[in-house]
Amino acid sequence: MAAWPRYATLFGLVIVLVFLGLIYGYRFGAVGLGAVFGGMRMLFPVMLLASLGAVAASGALVFRRSFLAALAALAVAATSGALGMVPLWMKGQSEKVPPIHDITTNTIDPPLFVEILPLRIDASNPAEYDRGQTAQQLQAYPHLTSLVMPVALPQAYEIALDAVRAEGLTIVASSPEDGRIEAFARTPLFDFKDDVVIRLRDAHGVATVVDIRSKSRVGMSDLGFNARRIDSLLSAMEAQGGRLEMDHAKAENPI
Repeated sequence: MAAWPRYATLFGLVIVLVFLGLIYGYRFGAVGLGAVFGGMRMLFPVMLLASLGAVAASGALVFRRSFLAALAALAVAATSGALGMVPLWMKGQSEKVPPIHDITTNTIDPPLFVEILPLRIDASNPAEYDRGQTAQQLQAYPHLTSLVMPVALPQAYEIALDAVRAEGLTIVASSPEDGRIEAFARTPLFDFKDDVVIRLRDAHGVATVVDIRSKSRVGMSDLGFNARRIDSLLSAMEAQGGRLEMDHAKAENPI
């Protein structure tokens, strides 16, 4: 019985490694997404149990004045507890947002992916805009509309590039002559990739109409990441270039 704190710590460490093995197995293509989520659901109660066991082990080790071992047990407890909350957080997020993964500021004429298409060859979600998701997007994110900046296209393009860099996106293509920026984002932990295209259109040389589209390569639901990303990009661009208020129907089409 004297060795139980170390066994509890070791058990927690093994469970943490199994959990991380699922995640990195997916990231390196060795494990399918279905298997990962199935494994996470099975591991969820075990992770919490392992966390509680490691906490108890840490207390027992402190009582025995094995401070280094107690610190290790506490680290295992914190890690297993945090990882154990991941599936719970994902479930909570999925219930807050619609099960969609293709978001755009212009549902009538969404920006198209061009240079980024070769990166989506193995993506389970096709690059084409899914109009079956439009109604859910308009209901969930009615504020995501075209941005009309009262600045000429060249200046607006630089503002858009700055926003993309500030967002931490990886730029795939930058085409000022076409008024298009393509990039992708990596989500934390699972390294899911979402592709982003920004289209800028000249409005009589005095303003620029900006539309953004963000789409996940895999998964039915994006847990709201794409909408938050577009919202962040729009806010950054508006802060630098301003916004012209206009009728939404007109904003859906180039001026």
